[in-house]
Amino acid sequence: MSTSSAAPGAGPQPRGVRAAGRRGPGRPPRLSRELIIETAAAIEPKALTLQAVADRLGADRKAISYYVAGRDELLALVAERSLSAELACLVLPLDDWPEAIRVFATSLRAALLRQSSLSLFINRLPGAGVLGPADQLLQALLDAGFDVNAAARGLALISAAVFEDARAALLAVRFGQHPTYLEVSRVLGELPDDALPAIRRVLSENRTPGQDSLDFSLETIIDGFEQRLRRGPRLRKPDS
Repeated sequence: MSTSSAAPGAGPQPRGVRAAGRRGPGRPPRLSRELIIETAAAIEPKALTLQAVADRLGADRKAISYYVAGRDELLALVAERSLSAELACLVLPLDDWPEAIRVFATSLRAALLRQSSLSLFINRLPGAGVLGPADQLLQALLDAGFDVNAAARGLALISAAVFEDARAALLAVRFGQHPTYLEVSRVLGELPDDALPAIRRVLSENRTPGQDSLDFSLETIIDGFEQRLRRGPRLRKPDS
């Protein structure tokens, strides 16, 4: 039997895999998306490239790009892997949907901030580790009486608020201030001092993103959901 036969259920092996010099004699490991992500996670983010992963695995760079489009996707996959691992054991209070929202959101934000600049590459709910808590939150909303559409849209709103808040905090750390604030400040500097007074006031008094920003978003969402529960489902008007 040929030693190059593929394992049952495995896809075709990309061309370009070769034995790494430090790996010693024998066939190199079969490439897979998971192996690539696992290898990438062991490399410092600043040094992480497709070529660096290829060198670690003793593979051709083209073989790596068969599974991962580029460096940005690779960084996102590494961040998602770490984020999922952090949140895999998160348990939400299913009998208290407002608190379930708060625990889900604050835990996700804290995990994103711990991933630092890697989190800037995440733009979706990644992996089973995050989908588990998301499933719990959906269940808490459904048990509270929200319909499927409201629960799904609620999860989307909460997740978007968390990702945007964490992104703002991380960008503020990287640039000293959020890039939007810097650009608005530049534009204001070119205008008369009395121009756009409301924007000037907000810019001067609300310069640093923090947990209070997310708290405001969450309480606004929760207030809206409570009103929705009190109002009950709206009846659709019959088609004319």
